[in-house]
Amino acid sequence: MRIMPTLLLGSALLVGTGADAAGLLDFYVGAGAGQSTLRQDYYQIDSHVTGWKVVAGWRPLDMFGAEAEYADFGSKDVTYVNGPSVSGPNTTQISTDAHATAAFALAYLPVPVPWFDLYAKLGGAHVQSNTTARYCAACGTMPTYIVTDSTRTSVAWGAGGQFKFGLPAIRLEYERFSGSQGTDALLTLAVTANF
Repeated sequence: MRIMPTLLLGSALLVGTGADAAGLLDFYVGAGAGQSTLRQDYYQIDSHVTGWKVVAGWRPLDMFGAEAEYADFGSKDVTYVNGPSVSGPNTTQISTDAHATAAFALAYLPVPVPWFDLYAKLGGAHVQSNTTARYCAACGTMPTYIVTDSTRTSVAWGAGGQFKFGLPAIRLEYERFSGSQGTDALLTLAVTANF
């Protein structure tokens, strides 16, 4: 009587392992959102705002994969008021945002559980940073605008973990990108679909 449940359990484990191994050769797409660290060093902005990303990847081997990503680090508006003058205070209004496109190589750690992965990623990113500063001297004259749009291609890296539930997976991931106006980061919870 005990042989039948043991055989059924063993068969289920073999089928599950085979399905998981086949999934390692497939493509995946996904999207996520979370907390972004948006920095603009010149104006001393270091803000935590909502960011999001979309991702597509391929895992041809158990321990290695490749991924392409678009990340939006959000935006932040800040107003500085400088001391009173004869005609009133001087104000500076700053608006900044950043986004990036990136390509990564992924290395998966050999975790002995088929439904969980730990990984690190390293690659290159093209970061676009946009900042507009509006200076108003006592706000009685026409404001002066300074627009700074800049791009930088640099190294990007990250690490994360994912829980696999058959075709879908849930990922928690941290990434850092070096932009021309500051180092941006993204902590996201994402959902991927494997094909």
